[in-house]
This record gives sequence, C-alpha cells and structure tokens, in this order.
Amino acid sequence: MNYYIWLIVAVGCFVGEMFTMEFSLTCLGIGMGAGALVSWLGVGLWGQVIAFGLVAAAAWLGIRPIALRHLYRKSKHVPTPAEEVLGKTAVVETPIDPVHNTGRVKVCGESWKATADKPLPAGTECVVEKLDGVTLSVRAK
Repeated sequence: MNYYIWLIVAVGCFVGEMFTMEFSLTCLGIGMGAGALVSWLGVGLWGQVIAFGLVAAAAWLGIRPIALRHLYRKSKHVPTPAEEVLGKTAVVETPIDPVHNTGRVKVCGESWKATADKPLPAGTECVVEKLDGVTLSVRAK
C-alpha cells in the first residue's frame, strides 16, 4: 500500500478525534503514521500492517492513559438537571391525582410532571424522591 493512503487515513483519524476527545482515534492515527513511514521506507504490506498494529497498541496502552489522566484530572461530575432536583423542595402547581396520573410541580424554577402516593392539592410543598423518565415522584413535606 502506498504511504499516502496511510497518511490520508491518519489525518482522518486525527480530524475525527476532535469530535470524540477520548484518544482512541489518535492512537490509530499514530499507528497509521508508523504504517506510512514503513511504507515510505519500502517495506511490504505485512510489515506495514505489523508496524501499524504494534505502534497503535503501544500508543493505546502507553500514551492514551496518560493523556486521559492529564486532560480530565480537574473535571468534576456535572449533575444533570434530573440529578439536581432529587431531594429538593417542590410546590404543586396543578393538583396531583395518582389515579388519573395528572399533576405538575415546580422545582428549581422548572415545571415537571409529577406523581405521588396520595392526592396533593395545588400549593402543597413536597420533596422530590425520584425521577422516572420525565415524571417526578414526590411526597408531601
């Protein structure tokens, strides 16, 4: 295989890496670069494939863990909106009727569909216990 084919695929891997940021495609791109170098030196196809495999595996096992640790060491868990409402106080906007599965609550400034074990009138303060899909399960305070 000609070395420029290896280089084109390597560049594609590096461009694709910009969208994933997990260093998998970077490792493959580095391996492709090794395949291109070996091809440019005149080694046959099997030598190119072996060089690609060895260098990509070495990058995957050696460089990738260090890069991930370096880039994501300061990242913190960012709670989703669903995780933020659990345990918070909510106010019933429209009466909650568990029989007819109707009712809404307002929590953290957002209106959510809600259900409860027993009917709750509008204006009742309650606590969010869990989230099932887009429906909050609440209990009276």
